[in-house]
Amino acid sequence: MAREKIVVAGGTTKSWKLLLGLRIFAFMATLAAAIVMSLNKETKTLVVATIGTVPIKATLTAKFQHTPAFV
Repeated sequence: MAREKIVVAGGTTKSWKLLLGLRIFAFMATLAAAIVMSLNKETKTLVVATIGTVPIKATLTAKFQHTPAFV
């Protein structure tokens, strides 16, 4: 009696391991991007005016929430 190899769902063991690895990699990359976007905060200090020799500064902070939805 000859042994037959059963192929499940059109792929071999090697191919589903590769697909699983790619899905895990894509999930981790998405998670890293979401963390960077949520923790991103940029601050810039500008000199608004100078009175005599004393500069008056304004500090502006940009966060991810300030980004428009349709950019």
